[in-house]
Amino acid sequence: MERDIKLSCPCCGAILFVDRINGQITETRKPLVEQSSGDRFQDAVVKTQKDKEKRDAFFDNLKENREKQKKLTEELFKASLEEARKNKAEKPSSIFDAD
Repeated sequence: MERDIKLSCPCCGAILFVDRINGQITETRKPLVEQSSGDRFQDAVVKTQKDKEKRDAFFDNLKENREKQKKLTEELFKASLEEARKNKAEKPSSIFDAD
């Protein structure tokens, strides 16, 4: 006879292990995914796949934003360079000029 009774919580789906002798909860196992298959190993595999997809989507989005920022920076630099070439009469001040 096992020492613990295995119960399933109807509200959250957690599995509770209750000690037969003193009635205290010895362990609580929360479900890894919303739609549990009953097999914790299979649920863990599904959860890691979902987490990987979330991370990949996050980093892809981050990479796209970085490329957009790089493109905007290059365009701003080119525009500033063209403006500086047009205004050749104005020389940039030098920190070494002692005027």
